[in-house]
Order: sequence, then structure tokens, then C-alpha cells
Amino acid sequence: MGDPACWLDRLCPDCSAMLDDVTSQSTVICWRCGAQIRFDDDGPTSV
Repeated sequence: MGDPACWLDRLCPDCSAMLDDVTSQSTVICWRCGAQIRFDDDGPTSV
């Protein structure tokens, strides 16, 4: 997938909100839309 520009890999794929405390290999809940987002080597994906 390549390296994302700046902070683009920290956006929710469903609503584009900036997510807090994003680390590689983690899952977080979007504060705006409530989506569960998994972060891995392929970038953010909705679970």
C-alpha cells in the first residue's frame, strides 16, 4: 500500500474523522460515527 501522507492513515474510513491513539496492530472505536476500526499493515479498515 505504501506510506500514507502525513496523517491520512489516522482517518476513520467511514466518516473521515481524525482518530486518537492510533497504533499499528490496534482496534479503536471512532468517536464520531462509532465504527470499530482495525489498523494493520494495510491501513485502517472497518470491522
